[in-house]
Amino acid sequence: MVTHGGSVRPNSISCRDAIRELHQRLKAAVPDADPAPWLDVSPVLIEMFSEGDDVAFVRRKKMEERSMLVLQRGLLSGAVQAHFSDGLESRDVPGWAWVGAERNEHVWLEGRLPLDVFLPDEWQRWSCHSIYLDRDTFTKWMDSQTLYDPADLPALPLPYDAQSKPEPVKKRLPSDAPFVTLSEALTWIAFGFALDRVSLDRAISGNAFDATDPQAALSDAIARLAIRASGGQIAARGKCVESHSTDESKVLTAPIDPVRFEDFAQFDILYDGLRYGTGLTSNKEGSALERVLQDRTDAFRSVKVSRADLLKLFPDHEDTARAFCVPLPAALPEIGTIMPLDEALSWLADGKPSHDIEIWQNAAGDLIFRDPSGAVIEPRADGSPTPFMETYRQASRTLHGALREGSLPAYVAPTNGGPLLVPRFYWNGGNPESLHHVYRGMAPADHGAGCPILLSRLAFGDWRAAMAASPSAVVDRAPSVKAGRPPSDDEILAKADEMKARGLDGRTIAKQMRLEPGFENVATTAVRELIKGRWKPAGRPKKAA
Repeated sequence: MVTHGGSVRPNSISCRDAIRELHQRLKAAVPDADPAPWLDVSPVLIEMFSEGDDVAFVRRKKMEERSMLVLQRGLLSGAVQAHFSDGLESRDVPGWAWVGAERNEHVWLEGRLPLDVFLPDEWQRWSCHSIYLDRDTFTKWMDSQTLYDPADLPALPLPYDAQSKPEPVKKRLPSDAPFVTLSEALTWIAFGFALDRVSLDRAISGNAFDATDPQAALSDAIARLAIRASGGQIAARGKCVESHSTDESKVLTAPIDPVRFEDFAQFDILYDGLRYGTGLTSNKEGSALERVLQDRTDAFRSVKVSRADLLKLFPDHEDTARAFCVPLPAALPEIGTIMPLDEALSWLADGKPSHDIEIWQNAAGDLIFRDPSGAVIEPRADGSPTPFMETYRQASRTLHGALREGSLPAYVAPTNGGPLLVPRFYWNGGNPESLHHVYRGMAPADHGAGCPILLSRLAFGDWRAAMAASPSAVVDRAPSVKAGRPPSDDEILAKADEMKARGLDGRTIAKQMRLEPGFENVATTAVRELIKGRWKPAGRPKKAA
C-alpha cells in the first residue's frame, strides 16, 4: 500500500508536521507580544527544562499553547479536516472528537488522537491512530488566519457537528473468553464497563469518569476481587516475576495460588499486574526510585481472571432487573408448576407470596422505606440491619443450604431449549445471605445463564412442610418494629447472660434475642458482635473491662 507521509490519502501532512508549520508562522506573526497571556507556565517545568534560559523556555511553551489552540479551533469549527490512517485504511475525524484535546498534549506531540472510551466499538478501532490533514486545505486555511490576533483564545467553539456524536455505550461486558485481563475485571467491578489496560489508562488521563473518582473506585474494586480470589472463588493466572527487570516474555503463565491474594492485592495498571500491598501502584507516595528501593521486587504480571467466576460474583445488574420483568412459564414439563426464587424467600420470611418494600424519595433527596402496611422502616442508629432485612437474610441462608445440599432442586428455562437443572455445586459460591435470582452460568457458553432461577412449587411445599416439622430449622419471622429507644449494649448483654443461664448457646442467643419482649429491634448481627468471646469455655462470664 502506497502511503503519503504515512497516510493512504494523497497529499497528506501529519498532525505533528502541521503543528510545527503553524508554530513557525506564529513565531513570525507574534515576534514580541506575549503569545498566550492566559497561560502561567509551571515553575517546576521551568526549573527542570529551561536549561538556564527561563525567558526563552516560557515563551516557547506559550507559543506551543497558542499553536495548539489555533489548530484545535480550526478542527472544531470544521475549517480544517483531519483523518485517521493506519497505513491500510482511513476514516474522517469528526469535529466532536476534538473536544477536550487541549488537555492532552500528547495529541499534538505524537499526532495520535485518543477517542472517548464510551464511544461504540466501531470508533474504538481508530482510537490513538495517527492523524493527518489534507496539505492543500491546511495551507489555504493558514493563509486565511490573522495569526497575530489571539481573538477569543483560550476559549474554543463548540464542534460544528456536535449533534451527530453517537450516544455513549452504557455497558461493555468483559471479553468473551474463558479468562479476561485484570484491567477488564476491575473496571467491570468498579464501573460496570470493562476496559483493557490501554483503554483504562486513556480513560483516566482523559478524565472520562466525570462523576467518579477512578482511583478510589479501582482501589475498592481490587480489594473486593482480592477477597473473593483469596477464598478460591475466582480463579486467576499470571506470570510471577522476581524483579522489575525480569524479562516477562521468558516467564510462563501459571495459576496464582489463592492465598497469594492475601498479600498481593495492589493493582499495577502498567503491567496488568499485582504487587505486594493494597490499592493502586500509581497512588503510592514517593518517587519511582524510592518505590523500587523500598518495595518487594517480586510481582505478578499479565494477570487474568476467570470470566465465569467474575460474572457470577459481580453480575450484570441490568440483566437481573430485566429477569424480574419477563413472564415466567406457569409450569415445566415433568416438573410441574414452578415459582421464582423471590416468592420462595417471601414464603420463608413472611409466610406469604410477596412482601414488597416501597421506596420513596423526599424533597431533600433522602430515601424513605415503607413496609406493605405503609409504616416507615426507620434506619438503625448503629447501622445494623433492620429486622425485616435480617429475616430475609436468614431466609436466604436457609434456602441456600437446601439448594447446596441438593434437598431442593432449582431449574432454569432458556427460550431455546427445555428446562435445565442448576448444578448443585453452583451454590458453593456466592453470598448465602443474598441469593442471586438469576443463574450466572458455569461457563461463558452456558446458554442457561441470565435466566431466572425457578423452583418446583410442589417440591418447595414439601420441603417447607418438612422444615416446619423441625423446630431448629424454622425461619423465625421478625416481629413488627417497635417505636421507642432501642436497648443499650448493657441491656443486651444482661439479656444474653440471662438466656445463657437458660442453657442456650451463643448462636441461638444471637438468633432468638429479637423474639424476647423489649428486644424486637435488636439485630442478630449486633448481638453476635457483642457476645463474641463473652463466655469462656468453662462457662464463667468474662469480667467487664
